[in-house]
Formats: sequence, structure tokens, C-alpha cells
Amino acid sequence: MRIPLNILIASLLLCGCTGIKDNSQQSQQNENVSLYQQTTTNQNEQTFSQNVTQTQKGDVIYTHSTKKGKLYHHENYSFSYSEEDEQSEWVGYELTREETKGKLQRKGTFEEDPIVTTESAHPYEYRQCGYTRGHLAPAADMKFDNTAMTECFYTSNISPQKQKFNAGIWNTLEMQVRHWAQVFSTVYVVTGPILSKDCEKISYTNNRGEKESSKITIPKYFYKIVYDFSYKGKEKMIGFIVPHEGAHGSIFDYAVTVDKIEEETGIDFFHNLPKARQSELESQINVDAWKKFIYINNKYNNQ
Repeated sequence: MRIPLNILIASLLLCGCTGIKDNSQQSQQNENVSLYQQTTTNQNEQTFSQNVTQTQKGDVIYTHSTKKGKLYHHENYSFSYSEEDEQSEWVGYELTREETKGKLQRKGTFEEDPIVTTESAHPYEYRQCGYTRGHLAPAADMKFDNTAMTECFYTSNISPQKQKFNAGIWNTLEMQVRHWAQVFSTVYVVTGPILSKDCEKISYTNNRGEKESSKITIPKYFYKIVYDFSYKGKEKMIGFIVPHEGAHGSIFDYAVTVDKIEEETGIDFFHNLPKARQSELESQINVDAWKKFIYINNKYNNQ
């Protein structure tokens, strides 16, 4: 049976319109799904951000990569422990104005870190080795709480330091950081050794009076990063790389960008910040903005 031409054309037009309508509906449905997914993602991110802000201290809000180490968290600092160097490649913690007012005495007794699965360095490995047990997170920053004081005397928070360095320019930098915490109300601090392949290992005296080799690496340089995030829109970062031996003069002689520290260590600091913001903060420093609040009792001079 032959279908009249006018009926055939009308049928084809009707089918085409139906197809167009179906495609349009499907497209709209896809857009609605996409919009729902995006809205849900945004809501999840916002909820996550709120939960972190409400339940976590700054000690763990900011995260960093690990190059040689394994990530751990104590109540008052986070760290990446390098087993091959028997020390942390970085220690990160928040320091507030109130925390700098702590009055606790130094604990003074070093212990192995109970949460390091590979076991941290033994305190006796520093016996008569020619180096002090240098804190990465200083004991003076942890005087606000007994747990914090105990944690900072774990050997995961210790690196071998020459006495002149530990009590000299490095101590000056630590005092300055506490002063910035008092001025800005809150800062975030990351500290660590630069663990290069050409670093030597320490030798200590065992309980038989014999010299014995250790896996503990002797860094040639130490770094510190300070992030002032107290006021939204006015955040700033400054870094320092200080030679273990021969450092003299002002701490600001050793000021560098965070990008420079990342280049030297291979670690991506603050990698959970938005990429654009991270790049902006880490690629530049305004030393004058930090010098404006210099600690006047910093009398260190090793000329």
C-alpha cells in the first residue's frame, strides 16, 4: 500500500520533533544532574572545611608531602619521620599567642617515639657524639601543656645540632617566631633538616666505652617556615635556610622563599592550600613586613 506523500512528510516531521524534544529533555536532565553533583561537591567541601576548622587545630589543618619519611600525628604536632636518617624531615605545628605564655618547665628526659612504627632513634645514640639533641619543635613552644612537653622530647623531634648553632642563631630564630606568634595571634611553623645524600652520620660512645656508628644523619643546613594566617587577605609566608656551621649576623640574612626550601628538600609544603594561593604565598617574601615586628631582645651576634 502506497502512503500519500503529505502523510509521510507529516509523520517524519512529527518523529523529528519528538526526537529533538527527547534530546532536549535528556540534555536538560544531564545539566540538572551535573548541577546537582557540583552543588553536592561544593556542599561536601564546605562541610569538610567547617568540620576541620571546628574539630582540628592548626597542627593538622595544613599538610605537606613526604619525600623520605612516613607521616605521623601527635596531639600537638605532625611530622614526617625518615627512618634512613633517624629523624624527621619536617615537623609542623600551630603556635598561638596563648601557647607562648606557657609556664611549664622543660621535661629534660628524651624518649623514643612510641608511634613511630620503625622505631625512632635511641636517646643513647647521642651519647658523646659531639652534637646536642636539637629540638625541631622547640620545648619553649610547648610549655603550655604537659602532653605537648612530653611529645617534644621524643627523638622523632630531635636532630643533631652543634651547641654553638643550637644556642646561637637557631635559638634567636626560635625566639623571633614566638614573638611573631604573640604579635599576629597565630602562626603555623614548619621546621626540619635538609637531608642531602652527602651528609655524614654521627658516631656515639656505647655502654662499653666504644665508638659505634649510628644511622642518625648530620644535616648541613636547617630550615624553618613561618606562615602568618591570622588575618584573611593579609596572609604571608617567610622561610629560612641556615647553615649548621658558620652562620653569623642577622637571621634575615638567611631569609628565603618557601619555593627555595621546596627546591632544596623536594617537599611540597602546604599542598592542601588552593594552588593559586599556594603559589602566590610561596614564591615571594616581604622581609620588611616581618622585620617590622622584630624581637628587640634578639641580641645574637656571632661576628
